[in-house]
Amino acid sequence: MRATFADFTIDPPRFGNGTARYERCHPDRDRLAIGAGGRVELDFALDDGELPEQLTLTLIARVSPLGESLGCAPIDITVNGHAVIERFTVPGGARPREVAFAVPGEALAAGTNTLCVRGCAEARGLLWLYRITVEPSRICARIHLMTEEQPAEAAVCVYRTEWRAPGSAEWRPAPRLLVHLDRGEGSLPARLAWRGQDGAEASIGFQPAMTEFYGHRRAADGTLTEYRGTLEGRSALRDSALEEVMHRFRTEEGGAAGGGRHLRQELRLLIEDGGPPVERVMWGDPSGHSGTVSLLAAEPGPEAEVTDLVTRVRAHSEFTEAGEVAENLLHDSWHKWLGHGGRAWLEFTLRRPVAVGHYVLTSANDVPGRDPKDWTLKGSNDGEHWVDLDSRVEESFAHRHQPRGFTFPAHTAYGRYRLEITRNAGEDHVQLSQVRFFTSAPHPRGFIGHYQRAGEAPTGYRGTSLSATPEPGSPRALPRTVEQWRSYLAEYSAAILRVADDEDLSGVGDDQRAAGWLGFEGADEESVLALEERLGTRLPPSYRAFLGASDGWLNISPFMWRMRAAKTVGWLREADPETWSVIRGGEGEDWDDTAFMDRALLVSEEGDAQHWLLDPADVSEDGEWAAYIWASWYPALGDRHASFAELVAEERTGFEDQAAMEVRMARPGSAGELVAEGRAQALRGEVRKAMATFEQAAVKGSGAGAYLGIILGAFLDISVAHHWIRNRVLGDPHVIEVIGMEQIRAEAAPLYLRCAAEEWTGAPGGYVSALGDILPRLPDGVDGVVGAGGVSAGGAATEGDDTAAWVARAAAFVPPALPESRTFQQALDLARALADRGAIDQSWAVIEAALPHWHSDSPHRIAPVVLLTDPAFREVITPARARRVVTTPRGEFRE
Repeated sequence: MRATFADFTIDPPRFGNGTARYERCHPDRDRLAIGAGGRVELDFALDDGELPEQLTLTLIARVSPLGESLGCAPIDITVNGHAVIERFTVPGGARPREVAFAVPGEALAAGTNTLCVRGCAEARGLLWLYRITVEPSRICARIHLMTEEQPAEAAVCVYRTEWRAPGSAEWRPAPRLLVHLDRGEGSLPARLAWRGQDGAEASIGFQPAMTEFYGHRRAADGTLTEYRGTLEGRSALRDSALEEVMHRFRTEEGGAAGGGRHLRQELRLLIEDGGPPVERVMWGDPSGHSGTVSLLAAEPGPEAEVTDLVTRVRAHSEFTEAGEVAENLLHDSWHKWLGHGGRAWLEFTLRRPVAVGHYVLTSANDVPGRDPKDWTLKGSNDGEHWVDLDSRVEESFAHRHQPRGFTFPAHTAYGRYRLEITRNAGEDHVQLSQVRFFTSAPHPRGFIGHYQRAGEAPTGYRGTSLSATPEPGSPRALPRTVEQWRSYLAEYSAAILRVADDEDLSGVGDDQRAAGWLGFEGADEESVLALEERLGTRLPPSYRAFLGASDGWLNISPFMWRMRAAKTVGWLREADPETWSVIRGGEGEDWDDTAFMDRALLVSEEGDAQHWLLDPADVSEDGEWAAYIWASWYPALGDRHASFAELVAEERTGFEDQAAMEVRMARPGSAGELVAEGRAQALRGEVRKAMATFEQAAVKGSGAGAYLGIILGAFLDISVAHHWIRNRVLGDPHVIEVIGMEQIRAEAAPLYLRCAAEEWTGAPGGYVSALGDILPRLPDGVDGVVGAGGVSAGGAATEGDDTAAWVARAAAFVPPALPESRTFQQALDLARALADRGAIDQSWAVIEAALPHWHSDSPHRIAPVVLLTDPAFREVITPARARRVVTTPRGEFRE
C-alpha cells in the first residue's frame, strides 16, 4: 500500500494519499487541538490484492497542560469501527511524544478505510495532535506517499538557535537554522548531520514533530560547541523566496553491486545555518531509514550576478595613499580595501533596484585578524531607512583570498546595500578584497550518495538538479530529436575541447576544432532507412535521431574515441566477429551473456577496450532499446541504461564530474548568436555576463568572441591584457581575418604596446616583435638606428635585429582613429583639452556624461578603447573609471 499521513504542523495541513475531516477540533498554530467529544477522521484506500496482516499507526501528539499540572486528554482510536485502543492517554510532558499502535488485518477492508481519533468525554484538556501516519509494518517496496495529481505542500522549519563552549554555563545566540528534507515519503527526520563548504560540521537530533533539537557543532577553525534550537515557525514552500534557496533533485536509486538504476521520488533539501552552503548531508528517520548525499557544488552563474550594477561604493574609511580603497572591492584582482578600526561600513549604490539573495565576501591578502567576523547586510531605497536582510556572527575565513558565499531569502528589490561590520577578528583594521552580489544562490548540479531502508541493504542514490526547468537539449534533459541532439552535442563538444589536450584530440581535425563540433554531417533519411532495412528492424528513437544529428562521433567519452557511422553500424556478431567470439561466452549474474552478445547491436567503432551495445530484446514502451558498455575490465556487462541517450548522458556526467574544475558549459546556440548576445550584454553594462558569453562563443570557434572578450577584459584589468592580445589576437590569423586589420591597428595594437611598455624591464624586443608588419617600416639609418627595417618575410624580428630598431618602429606607430559619433567625438576633444591643462576630474566628468551616448555600427566594437590607448587620458582613466566605462549602459541600451 501507499503510506497515508496527515501533517497538521503546517498551514494548511498536508495530507498524503488520503482525505481528512474533523469535528469539534480547531487548528492551533502548528497542531490540531482535539477536545472532549472532538474527532478527526482519516480515509485511506486498500486494494483487494494488498490487504496486509497488520498496519502501523503512529501519532505524534502532546496533552495540553492545565496550569502547572499535567492535563488529561484520553482518546479512542478505531479503524472501520474496530477498536485499536480505548481511553489512551499520551504520556505527559513539555514536548510532543511519538506513540505507535498495531492495526490488525481483520479491521481492514478492500476499498475505503476510515481511521478515527476521538477525544473521550472525560477529557480535562486538549490533545494537541501534530501528525498521524498509517503505513505497512515492514516497508519493503517503494513507498508512494503523494500522487502526482495531489502534490503536497511541505514546510521549512525555522529554528532559533544557541551554542555554548564545553564546560561553560552560558548559551550564546547563534544564527537561525532553516531545515527542510523531503524524499516524497512524508517522513520527518529524527536526526540530521551536515558539513559546510568551509569544513564546519554539525550533528543534531530532533524531538518528535521537530519542535526542538540538540546536538553539537564544530566550526571551520575547529572550535567545538554544544548546539540547540527551538522551533520558531514553519514557512510554506509557496514562499517564492524560499523556493529560490531550496535544492530540488530528480533522483534515482540502485547501481550498487552492478545492479541497474531506477527513478525515485524527488528530493527537496534545504539546510541554511548561517554559514556557507552545505556539501554533505546525513539523516535518519523514526522508521530506521537513513541516507547520505554529497553535493556536486557549482559556482554562482554570471546570469545571476548583479555586481556590475554597482555604480558607487563608499566606506567609513580607506587608505587612499596606498591605493587600498573601497572601489577595489568591485574588481577581480588582488587589490583590496583597508579601513581603520575593528568596526566598519561599506555602502553600495546600484544603477537600479534589484533583489539580492546571495553575496560573496573574499578575504584579503594578509593579517587574518583584519577579517570581518560579525556583520549585517542591509537594504534601502532612499539611503535613510535601512532594512536588515542578513546577519552573521562568529564567521571566519580559512585562508587568504578565500571567497565565501552567504544566502538569504530575497523579498524586495533595493537600490542600495550596506554591509555593517560590527566586529573583526581582533586587529585594528578591517579588510576585504572583493564583494559580489547575486540575485540567487548557486545550486548544486546534483549529488551522489546512498540510501538504506530499515532491515535492508544500502543502495546507490544519486540526483540531478531540478533548480531550473531543463530545456530540451540541456545537460539535464535527455535529447530525443535531431535538433535536441545538435544542441546537446554542441555543448558537450565545447566542454571537451576546453579541457582536452592535443593527445586526447589526436583524431580531431582542424576544421572540427575551429567549429567546436566533434561530429560530422548528419545522416540523411535515406541512409538511416538503408541501415534499418539491412538490420531488419527500426532503430530506437534516441539513437536514430543521434545519427540524424551526426553520422558518427569523436571522443564521446574519455574511453570511447569514435562512434560508428550508419554505413558501418551492425550486429556485433557480423560487424566485429572477432570481438563477438571473444566476449560472447562470459558469465553474467542476471542475464545470459551469450544470448545477449548474439543479438547486440554494435554502435561504437574504436575505444579503450570497450564497446557500446544496444539490446533489441529490451524495449521500453516508447521504443527505446536498453544500452550497455562492455569493457575488458568489467567482470560482466556494465550498468543497464534505459536508452542510448541515457548512456551518453551518463558518460557526459562522469566526464564533467572529473573535469569539474576546468570545464565551463557553453550554452546552446551558434557562435554568432552568442557574440550578438554578448555584445548586447556588454552595451547594457553587464560585463561579467558578457565575458562569459564571449568565452562560450570563443570555445565554439568564434574569433569575434575571443577578441571582444579580451577587449572587455582590458577595461577590468589592463595589467594582463597584453598576454591575451599576443596569444589570442596577434597570434591567431583567424581572429585578425574576422576583426579586420584596421580595427586591430586601432585598438589591439596600441593597447598591446601600452601594456607591454609598462611591463618592459629590459630589452623590449620580445614584446614589440609580436606586432610584426603592424609596426611601420623605417629606412636604414633613421635617428642613427641601423637595420630599422630588418624583418623576416612574416614580419617577425630576425635574430640579428637591433632592439633599438623595434623601439623606433614602436615609437613611430600612430594608430588609426576609428569613427565616433559626433556627440562623443566632441566630448573626447573637450576632455583632451581639459586633461592637457591638468583638469583631470573635469576631463573625466565630460567623458562620464558622454558615455551613454557612445555607440558604433560595427558588430565588433563594444566600448571606446581610445580611452585606454590615448596617452592624453592616461591619468584620467583610473582602474575604477575604466570599470565604470564598461558598466555604463551605452547606445541603444542607455537608461
